[in-house]
Amino acid sequence: MSEKKRQSAPVGQRANAETAGLIDRRLTKAIAHPLRLQVLALASERTISPSEYSEETGASLSTVAYHFRKLFELGFLELVEEIPKRGSKEHRYRACRRAMGGNGDWQELDRATQAGVRIAGFQDLIARCTQAVSAGSFDSRDDAIFYWAGGNMDETGWEEFVEASRQLIERVKAIEDASAERAAEGGEECFPTTFAITAFESPRVERRER
Repeated sequence: MSEKKRQSAPVGQRANAETAGLIDRRLTKAIAHPLRLQVLALASERTISPSEYSEETGASLSTVAYHFRKLFELGFLELVEEIPKRGSKEHRYRACRRAMGGNGDWQELDRATQAGVRIAGFQDLIARCTQAVSAGSFDSRDDAIFYWAGGNMDETGWEEFVEASRQLIERVKAIEDASAERAAEGGEECFPTTFAITAFESPRVERRER
């Protein structure tokens, strides 16, 4: 191995470490407060302003505005429009899908941060399902779906499973975009929906010897 190659490896490792640290700090700050996760959950399904969130939840506007600003600075929210209102401007935001991290970014996070993001996401999903059931919206449509299943797969089956899940996610995104375009053109009005899909290896159960 040449001297140049021997010297370049540590530099690359340092760069990866610095990138991982940046991603880690960004995600850690984004989930530092439960309110931020709730904001991201709402902003992922519709545009929303700090004042709207404050009115809907009863949270202090100054507190809400602070967390909106931090999420925007961290790259988790993007400004969609500014609406003149009472001598000022109402800022409306939506969640940045890419900011939530792809597989490449995710692998750079340490285990503690990964666990924190996963748990927070699961808690938000459970809260949303509970709210829908309590409000009666979960079963307001006869074609509502609730499905999960456990099973066993080999490595080839797992790869096919993950790919099918990713294709479904992309299909759902395309359907959302098409719905928004039709609504903007004066078509049917959009209503809030929730879509969840997960894929993971379940913990192995140790069999007790008799």
